[in-house]
Amino acid sequence: MGGPSVEHEVSLATGWEMLKNLDTEKYKSRTVVITGEKSFYYTDNIVLQLSRDDLSDPGKSQCFKGPFTPAMSQEIWQGCDVALLALHGEFGEDGKFQGFLETLGIPYTGSGVFGSAVGMNKIASKYLYEKNGIVTPPSSIYCTNGKGITIDEISKKHGYPCFVKCPQSGSSRLLGRVDSREKLEEMIHSFFEYTTEILVESNIEGEEYSCPVLEYPNGDIRPLPPILIKPVRSEFFDFTAKYSEGECEEIVPAPCSAELAERIQEVALKAHTLLKCSGISRTDMIVSTDTIYVLETNTLPGFTSTSLAPKAFRAIGGTYQELLNILIETALAGNIK
Repeated sequence: MGGPSVEHEVSLATGWEMLKNLDTEKYKSRTVVITGEKSFYYTDNIVLQLSRDDLSDPGKSQCFKGPFTPAMSQEIWQGCDVALLALHGEFGEDGKFQGFLETLGIPYTGSGVFGSAVGMNKIASKYLYEKNGIVTPPSSIYCTNGKGITIDEISKKHGYPCFVKCPQSGSSRLLGRVDSREKLEEMIHSFFEYTTEILVESNIEGEEYSCPVLEYPNGDIRPLPPILIKPVRSEFFDFTAKYSEGECEEIVPAPCSAELAERIQEVALKAHTLLKCSGISRTDMIVSTDTIYVLETNTLPGFTSTSLAPKAFRAIGGTYQELLNILIETALAGNIK
């Protein structure tokens, strides 16, 4: 958990929830926290002996050993049968850490190097979606070298409001909705620190849904019930709506027709398969009139106390702990693509 991305704190929240729900009679756990500087710390203390403060600053905690560099972290991985990934964003969700574990020969939960890398890159995944019949919002790519489409051309093409996104950030970080040319230019330039390519998408009016897809140890791949997302105060499903209690209604199963629910599940399953995801994914989409627009596919969806994938699994009668068991057993079965 942790890592150097802007989603560091969300990752810690995911990891904390996983620790609290892990079957301690079935597994012996080791907690590994990666700092923003990519230093590794670990502890074998059970969750009852840890606090969130320990996770937030493992260097000051009496519970953790470290720091270790990635290249000198062999001690951490000794005796490890499987890595349960609570990472999000750059380094943890984009294939880099998956490649690191591949070199160590350690099975891990979630998608492999390819699925992680392409799923994390909104531009690359969008290209694959559109080439394979999955509809996405109209878009433009603005390059920091100034070549290609201009801000004036983007304004004319997409109008306002429109969305500005860093291609390799999740959890609604480095993403914003703008309602004027001035705000568009301001947000694009504020993202230059993080990327050389910025994705701009037209606003699609409609209802937002999210649909997880889960793989089982026997190789079965099944979509979970779709979730209807209704932010309470935000204009869209932003960071506050996602991670603050009471800021969003997340209704599962979604109160829609059986036909629409099935179509949403079919799209989520197609996206999961197309991007070569493994273990679990969650695809977000907007339904406008009769069209389903895919926004993105998350290859390591959040597992916090408010996260969507655990809610969808509970809707079919499962528990958080059972979901963790499925992820771990699927990774051990070697089903990563």
